[in-house]
Amino acid sequence: MQMPDSVARIYDAVYGQGQLFAVDRPLASDPMHSQGARANSIAIAGGAFGDEGKGRIVDELCTEFARSASRMIIYRWNGGANAGHTVIVEGQRIALHQLPSGSLHENATVVLGKGMVVHPGDLLAEMAHIRPLIAQRGRFDLHVDAQAVLSLDTHRAFEAALRDWASGGQGSTGRGIAPAYADVLFRHPVRVGDLLADDWESRLGAHYDLYSALMRGLDADFSAAEVPSLDSGPIAVGTYTDFLRRISEQTAELREYIDADTFRLVRDAWADESIPFVFEGAQAIGLDPRWGVYPDVTASDPTFDGIAHSTEGVVQPWRIAARAGAIKATYSSSVGTRRLPTHIDDELAHRIREDAHEYGATTKRPRDIAHIDLPCLGFFADVSRMQYLVLTHLDIAYPDTPIRVCTHYTDANGDLATYRPDQAYLDTVTPHYVELPSWNGAAVQGARRIEDLPREALQYVAFLTQALGVTPLMGTTGPQREAVIRWA
Repeated sequence: MQMPDSVARIYDAVYGQGQLFAVDRPLASDPMHSQGARANSIAIAGGAFGDEGKGRIVDELCTEFARSASRMIIYRWNGGANAGHTVIVEGQRIALHQLPSGSLHENATVVLGKGMVVHPGDLLAEMAHIRPLIAQRGRFDLHVDAQAVLSLDTHRAFEAALRDWASGGQGSTGRGIAPAYADVLFRHPVRVGDLLADDWESRLGAHYDLYSALMRGLDADFSAAEVPSLDSGPIAVGTYTDFLRRISEQTAELREYIDADTFRLVRDAWADESIPFVFEGAQAIGLDPRWGVYPDVTASDPTFDGIAHSTEGVVQPWRIAARAGAIKATYSSSVGTRRLPTHIDDELAHRIREDAHEYGATTKRPRDIAHIDLPCLGFFADVSRMQYLVLTHLDIAYPDTPIRVCTHYTDANGDLATYRPDQAYLDTVTPHYVELPSWNGAAVQGARRIEDLPREALQYVAFLTQALGVTPLMGTTGPQREAVIRWA
């Protein structure tokens, strides 16, 4: 079957007629001041399956805003310590997990929102890790929403026991994220604000007892359980007394950052359009429980819709000036048990994995590599109401190897098939590809201007963005912090 007519028309326009759809020059209008939207606001979400390089994009946006704004809000709306956003500062590779990338800027007010699950120990370790980089700022302006749910060592031990008992958690990071979110639905959560309650020992102690019972139900117990930690390797969950003592010590350090009224902070700042807002998501739309490749999904809402919940309705996604999804420009990557229709497992996959350092920032697991998949990415762009595209890894391209892009699927009968968020269904479809001219990625590494990109790269950007129905916003051309190209 030939590619769908809509894609064929775009292909002919770009590669037959030479149209670039204006991707060879900056955007004509400023996305940060679009009509009907709150000025100076942008949200960055993962547009594929995570690990797209969202962190360094947020860092670049904050750098730009910091040049003219005396204050900006950096808001993380979902996930927990399972995120791994990497930026390079002064030659040092910094992997952030719960803190958003904008935390490294001196005029940033950082908010960990209600939609997150927060692990106190890992958060403190992370803050200690970056403290030398922000020492000149004095007090770290961090606000941890008291309504955010706690993610604790009990959750991590239970997740490990569940993974041993059944296959449902095989794709997890082992950071206890899913059990922490599940507690909300079970109506037994412990929230960040509980750490400051007068009866905190009773609340946290009841939590320990609950998870001790759950562990026994899986023929496991805390006495032998060790869980990962960010700063010291595996640690023992310990006895009831050990657990509460550790919580007490962490609370003593964290209490000044716990904010019972982030609602007011966000509401007042959102009303002042001179204050830039940067929303940073964790994971990606392809991991959303509704839209991802079930059952290998995350537990939080990584779509732009998650912002409304996390801010208690203060920020509606449609009012954000720019909603941008980040994808890797020439390939996709995936960690977990999902098997993408465009999965590749050959010398090219190994070459990409090594050249692009495709290993998890949190877990260090090698990532699976896949060809760009238009049915899949187009579905994510549509259900998330994505406006703009961020293309990372434009330097991962080889002049001797065409870029293969999946234009459509067919089913077992040879009929046109669409993407659906279900692994069993995706196992039945056959991807069909077009091969597009590539370019010398090494030659564009570090490029910072649109005109530095070769025509083949511009053609590719034009084809991809037109096929997905979005506008290019930014791109990256290497791991260095400054290796960024901006269309706006």
